[in-house]
Amino acid sequence: MRSVILERNKLVGRKVARWFAATGATAVPVDDPGQVAAALDETAADLLCADTFDGDLVAECIRARPGLRGLLWTAEPLRRSLRYVAESARIDNVLGRRDFESPPRAREVVMVARRIAGAAKRRPPHDDPGAGRSGDPSSGRSNDPTGAHAPGLAAYLDWGFTGFELDVRSSRERDDAVARIADGVHALAVPRRVGEMFGELAHELLMNAMYDAPVDAHGRPRFAGDRKADIVLDDGERATVRFGTDGSRLALQVRDPFGRLERHHVVDGLARGLAGGEMDRAHGGAGLGMMVCHNSSSAMFFDVVRGRHTEVTALFELDLNLREFRTQARSLHFWSR
Repeated sequence: MRSVILERNKLVGRKVARWFAATGATAVPVDDPGQVAAALDETAADLLCADTFDGDLVAECIRARPGLRGLLWTAEPLRRSLRYVAESARIDNVLGRRDFESPPRAREVVMVARRIAGAAKRRPPHDDPGAGRSGDPSSGRSNDPTGAHAPGLAAYLDWGFTGFELDVRSSRERDDAVARIADGVHALAVPRRVGEMFGELAHELLMNAMYDAPVDAHGRPRFAGDRKADIVLDDGERATVRFGTDGSRLALQVRDPFGRLERHHVVDGLARGLAGGEMDRAHGGAGLGMMVCHNSSSAMFFDVVRGRHTEVTALFELDLNLREFRTQARSLHFWSR
């Protein structure tokens, strides 16, 4: 993969370019928007990376070059970046960073770079990006440097983390799983609100997996019409929830076996939520649901294999106090194949 990195802070640009190079990508850093067009042409780049501050330039370059994808990072609230994600199907990744003098998180940069490179190897450049590399042998998915699989839970946490996995078939099992996740957070002696918040996040993701995702043989939603009903899923419909922590961050994954989540469900839901939380009656949910995800996590990863599964991973940084967390820039990633 060939990438051009526009970053006005030269030190940050060199650092991000080094992380890209570590994945085997070619990375050319530039610090002046006027240098971008020439760098793209000289490198025949596949990817243009920049702060959302330069989002208009990224969008313009993508429109002019059919094979080019975009990646953004930001120190600002997500709403401004979301505009570019909504307007361009070739911008699926926004990385949050602490401030304009700091790079995005190294772990996140490397993971995203690897996954974009893997997706580019597997499909023509005009298609949507796909899934990525797995580093979790316990997930049942093999390590694959071509990016054919989404990462397991271990890819988001430091070695030695602790966690658990549960199959969830019924409303009662959902409530038990939420309680166990909240208890797991409380055991870390963090503010009680963190456990409550992560429990709310687990409940929302499980509701999506159990009520919105299942369909009958004709493709009609089975339970989306009444999210208050007690339900019992068939074995082939059950949701899976994974929770883990390494003491520095929390990670939560929820997976359903349907693969029906669309990109616009995520983007439009977040846009409605950030604009004030308009209800979405058409799909049995609400923009407010996406806001629960946004407000309870530092980063959200949506992985969809059409007709096979949807997996959503949420991360929370424990080293931030709640005031810092509320003002922190969020990351958003959507992958489909």
